[in-house]
Amino acid sequence: MSAYGIPPTLFILINALCFQLVWWAGVLAHNQLILLSILLLISHFLLSSSVRHDALVMCVCGAIGITVDSLLVWFGVFQFDNMPYWLGLLWLYFALCLDYSLAIFRKLTLWLQSLLGGVFGCLSYLAGAKFDAVALPLGDAWSALILALIWSGLFPVLLIISSRITTVDLALENRR
Repeated sequence: MSAYGIPPTLFILINALCFQLVWWAGVLAHNQLILLSILLLISHFLLSSSVRHDALVMCVCGAIGITVDSLLVWFGVFQFDNMPYWLGLLWLYFALCLDYSLAIFRKLTLWLQSLLGGVFGCLSYLAGAKFDAVALPLGDAWSALILALIWSGLFPVLLIISSRITTVDLALENRR
């Protein structure tokens, strides 16, 4: 049960729905709906029964994602009109999904995680570009190839990191 007695299945559904809200708010309104994304992040922690753990996963995995996207901007794969604060918040919420609505992917083989990460990670950015949330100066084809390669490694790595944080967290909890 979560902090407010929400059944785990409902919490997972809320987690997935909130991620979609953060994605659409960012892609459609950029920084204009940033407060909504912040409130959805806060609501996750208000409902979570694992606040410390979730904060650690969010900080570690979110920082990795923000760094990857920053490098993609640096190398000219992405271009933004304004500083995309919404994208940072999207990464933080994505990290919160790794142990909840995306945890089912841990049961898949590594190669399938890699394939699905490459496909859906890439598609997410291409969809964002179609809504003018991000410009792809290298064009759709090269950007898709680069993103698919990055996400085919990034998604499994993030799942492993969040899983290891869970393992370490449980070990520390059992020592108390």
